[in-house]
Amino acid sequence: MEKETISLRKRTLWYSTFYRKGVSTFGFGGHLMAGKFVLKSLFGLLSSAMLLWSQNAQVTAVRAGKLFDPKSGQMLANQVVLLLGERITNVGSAASVTIPQGAKIIDLSRATVLPGLIDGHVHLTDATGGLQHQMMVALHSATESLKAGYTTQVVQGSHGGGFADVELKRAIEQGLVQGPRLLPAGPILAITAPGNAAYPLDFKPFEVELVRNGAEALREGVRELAHYGADHVKIHTTGAFYFKPNGEMVNQALPSLEELKAVVDEAHRRGMFVASHTYGGDGLKWAIEAGVDDIQHALAATDEDIKMILQKNLPITATILDQRQDEPGDLKRWEPYSRWRLQEQTWKKMLRAGVRLGYGSGSAPVSNGQGRIYNAACNCSHGVQSEMFPIFVNWGATPLYTLRMATTVNAEIIHWEDKVGTIEKGKFADLIAISGDPMQDITEMQRVKFVMKGGVVIKDELGARNESALNSAAR
Repeated sequence: MEKETISLRKRTLWYSTFYRKGVSTFGFGGHLMAGKFVLKSLFGLLSSAMLLWSQNAQVTAVRAGKLFDPKSGQMLANQVVLLLGERITNVGSAASVTIPQGAKIIDLSRATVLPGLIDGHVHLTDATGGLQHQMMVALHSATESLKAGYTTQVVQGSHGGGFADVELKRAIEQGLVQGPRLLPAGPILAITAPGNAAYPLDFKPFEVELVRNGAEALREGVRELAHYGADHVKIHTTGAFYFKPNGEMVNQALPSLEELKAVVDEAHRRGMFVASHTYGGDGLKWAIEAGVDDIQHALAATDEDIKMILQKNLPITATILDQRQDEPGDLKRWEPYSRWRLQEQTWKKMLRAGVRLGYGSGSAPVSNGQGRIYNAACNCSHGVQSEMFPIFVNWGATPLYTLRMATTVNAEIIHWEDKVGTIEKGKFADLIAISGDPMQDITEMQRVKFVMKGGVVIKDELGARNESALNSAAR
């Protein structure tokens, strides 16, 4: 194989020399003649190179004791997944899939293998420190969730980190750092909202968000996000809120219906989808009417709102662990009412009604002890968000339903059905593994033992088993 590679290099050098001599010796006509000859030769050279690459590239075979198929809802026994590079090339029963000679074996025959999970709502940065610091914060946040099995993460606003999420995505795709698949939003697109901010003396306030007012200005904001590499737009359609003595939640609407329609239209023209922070009231009704693609929260949705959501077949993604963290503060002001308690009631109604429910955690960084803390032991939210699975089951969903939320449903929401969400031929080799069966015990999702992203093993707590399999295969 080494001799063939050297031969290819020699031929490439010869073709280059011939081309230069043809131009200088034969003039313009010789230029054309030499150009055609070299073009044909290059096609042959590329074909030879592709053949050599395919011969050199090593196939990886993953043996799965059980394999979860979200489409059928079945746990398939004794399966084999073949990988080449970052893609899946074949999947099937061990009896039907032949493992090529010399393939690398990853033995998960005592484990349950699932598609990599999709977290539809994360924040990787905050407004602490400079951009360099924010890049480190983003990498740490994304990595912690990746190790928990979230191979795809949808960033719903940088919260003061500028376009750090976009730059991290680029660094990951260029192979500079290891990380999950990211769908960044950059800064949140916002209108000037009511508040009590002080006007700065230098007349140049630091804007955490991209503030634009009016339909045309918001269109410009969408174009700016697209220009700097955002995959989608995040916008707040509701702002300040409170609970009345009777428990009714009142939410202040932010952009007008006209402004929201402009954002959605411009985003779709740019090949982007729109996600929104939306609790209820007119801000929710207008988000539904404008066709916002990915409404987050909707915790104050009325029966009428739910009917409209169903009519438009819009998904709702409810973050819940953040509402639980904020409940003590809510109860101090409005006891016995809180966002956490209202979210549970509304989510159950939407589940019964048949609303498409996505999976998003709201995980965010912790700086100086402040931020999203879902688990006191780690003082963190990234990496522990799988506690949502048993909570949703306690709220009436089946384990199968919750697993689909974080796989096939989320893949549809972000328009990546052809890339992620299932373990199928042609899709990214994003796999996770756990020891038990999550259909029987959904808390198993909180104990991910193995993570692979794009054919690269990120985490392997089942390494002893894999090593013994490699040794036995070698013998």
